[in-house]
Amino acid sequence: MEEQTRLRGWLVAKNLNINCLGKYQDLGFVYQYDDRLHKFPQDEVFLSDGERISFLDGYIYNKEAFICPEGYHDWQRSFALSLGKDVAAHLEKMRGAFCGYSYERETGDVIIYTDQVSNKALYYYVEGDKWMISNYVALIVRVLRANRITCHFNPTAARYMLTYGYMLDDSTFVTQIRRLLPGHYGKISDGRVRLFKYYEIPCDEEQMSEKEAVEQIDSAFRQAIVREFTKDREYGYRHLVDLSGGLDSRMVTWTAHELGFREQVNIAYSRLDYLDQKISAQVAMALKHEYLYKAMDDLTWMYDVDEMTCKNNGAAVCLGMTGGNRLLRMLDKETFGIEHTGMVGDAIVSTFYHDKNLNDQSPVFGLNQYSNFLRYSFDEKILTQYKKQEIFAVVTRGLLGAQSSYMIRQNYLETGSPFLDVDFLAAVMAVPFAYRKNHHIYLKWIADRYPAAADFIWEKWGVKPRESEIFKRKIKTTGKLAAGYLQKVSHKPSRSSMNPMDYWYQNDMDVRKYVETMYKERIADDSLPEDLRHDMKLLFTAGNFTEKTQVLTVLSAMYLFC
Repeated sequence: MEEQTRLRGWLVAKNLNINCLGKYQDLGFVYQYDDRLHKFPQDEVFLSDGERISFLDGYIYNKEAFICPEGYHDWQRSFALSLGKDVAAHLEKMRGAFCGYSYERETGDVIIYTDQVSNKALYYYVEGDKWMISNYVALIVRVLRANRITCHFNPTAARYMLTYGYMLDDSTFVTQIRRLLPGHYGKISDGRVRLFKYYEIPCDEEQMSEKEAVEQIDSAFRQAIVREFTKDREYGYRHLVDLSGGLDSRMVTWTAHELGFREQVNIAYSRLDYLDQKISAQVAMALKHEYLYKAMDDLTWMYDVDEMTCKNNGAAVCLGMTGGNRLLRMLDKETFGIEHTGMVGDAIVSTFYHDKNLNDQSPVFGLNQYSNFLRYSFDEKILTQYKKQEIFAVVTRGLLGAQSSYMIRQNYLETGSPFLDVDFLAAVMAVPFAYRKNHHIYLKWIADRYPAAADFIWEKWGVKPRESEIFKRKIKTTGKLAAGYLQKVSHKPSRSSMNPMDYWYQNDMDVRKYVETMYKERIADDSLPEDLRHDMKLLFTAGNFTEKTQVLTVLSAMYLFC
């Protein structure tokens, strides 16, 4: 039970009592709480001297690029010096997964930062001479409550969740707590926060042939694989690699294997006897990898609404990681360092869109939503941060939404995806849209460089991922659309998917009772704004299970944080 409720996080605070968190350090002027995993201790930074406090959580690929004589050839000292000289240049140069802060004793100013894609999330609270920084909202909330500071519910965050299913900006469900967005750093000074962008995903296409595009993608991907898997090897860890019936995780495990990283354990979870189980098992067997699988049919993971909302900071729908959390609980986590995923690979290599005009247009609201049932208007300023629709989708749906599962996973292991390697992103986003759409260059890349990986069915289409099978895929698509239409008309949920949520909900009385009881108890909360209560009642009553989950996430976040 302790592992289910424990948050493996850190927090630093000024002018606030943090006794409620348990054991902490008094660093002079600030208090630091630390209950991290410490998977890569030689990569971390925790340096307190007469001038500053420097802190970095995560792992770094290129530490040697920062080590200098002025820092006594020591990584921690060199890091502190480099960050103090030029924050933006320092962070842009770093490669890895990281977040942290730097506190100047003389001025009282604080620099906070997260990596380019926010693999390591960071949240902050600032009010007058009081501030807090942490990787978990719940830890900040705990301290606020202990200091008798009221946490105010954020209705804007609720509206994001009821439509998109994830946050669109730096919002959390607590008005006073904000998230530092990917590729940003901030300066806390005199009771206010100034934010700066030091990195953005590139989006300028370059002229190249298909052959050159494949070479560029493959070279950058192999570099990303070597970086990520070498970090495991540096600390003597085995490689834990996600595997499903899709292409992204397959490419990670297959390419790593080819590059000599063969001490792999592949993990998978899905409905029993579905393609995801069968395909992942076949791939693992072909590569002679150890294989661990968790069937999700017992549905007990559906009772983890509050645990998942707490661990993912309410950043996305509470059951978005499905049964993966339960599998990670069971692992011998001392053996592994990074959980290697294929996070957002499909969207990066193949884009979210098929229409060039839609892809290139100025960002608009209403696309990539989990639900279109409720129609809210959002602040247009959100859109001005992004040059085009694709980048808006990658950051919000990908980095802020899908990647929120990393916050859960980081209670057990560190996380990584070679598809989100900064240099890989640059290489892929330079490839012309005409090559990337409809998985064209993705399939060509596999066919040209990893043909044996295409000998296994692709779950998405039910055929092997080869362009020669395009006709079969079209037939399969037509069949899926027809089946989906018939399902909608008949109101009979299908069992044919990795996670047949609606089917499980309709056919498991215990799950349905649990979900509906939680909803009825929490929707009656007097502190819930009446307009939101009305909207959530409509969505829960008329919506599918995913939409019901969006409602449950809002109610869970309100219960946990406010």
